[in-house]
Amino acid sequence: MSTLTNTHPARMKRAQASLQNAHAPIHQSSLPRLVLGAVALVPAASLIAALLTEGATRMALGYFNILWTGLLMLVFGGWMLKSGRFSLERKIAWVFSWILAAPLSLPLYWYRHVWHAPQGHVTHA
Repeated sequence: MSTLTNTHPARMKRAQASLQNAHAPIHQSSLPRLVLGAVALVPAASLIAALLTEGATRMALGYFNILWTGLLMLVFGGWMLKSGRFSLERKIAWVFSWILAAPLSLPLYWYRHVWHAPQGHVTHA
């Protein structure tokens, strides 16, 4: 008989919850967090690059910036919703800041809530 069928239901729920949240910032080491920091700086860098170019290159960088920023907002927003550490007002404030000033607020969010996320660990059943 399989070990999963002999496992206590509460233990199985904890194991499934830990696997679902295994990629959250609290379970990441420093290297993935640093990579996310570099990724969070891309909108600011592409905005600066777009300002320094002209024509089709500027337009391409603008589209890239919009798509990249949207992707970051989805990733960081998903982590923010799943973490349970934010009040509704803080969630609204972060999303509002991402909409108004994403090149500045996304790296700030990364620094405060991804780089300095509380340490956690994945439990195995």
